[in-house]
Amino acid sequence: MDKHTLMLELKGLSRVVDRDVRGLIFKRSAIKELSDAYEPVNPFETLLDVVEDELGLAVQHNIFAKLSDGERIAFRNQWEQMRAHEQLRCLEQYCNGAGR
Repeated sequence: MDKHTLMLELKGLSRVVDRDVRGLIFKRSAIKELSDAYEPVNPFETLLDVVEDELGLAVQHNIFAKLSDGERIAFRNQWEQMRAHEQLRCLEQYCNGAGR
């Protein structure tokens, strides 16, 4: 578990990553694999964008719905220090083993 994931876990990551978020992470991973194998015209890029948008909304919803005010502030401060690809990688790593 890297530093960002550890800090997020201390601030409530296990409550933010619920069944729906896990499902979206696994869906994104499957679409990403298909997308990486497709060339030159990639029909999966649009679907990947949609899933990533849904995932972002699900995470933001859970931050608001499942964390207290203080936890929310601390979590969002840590979360927003990360770039989008780092956030996705963090969620993937957490769902693929670190959070079980």
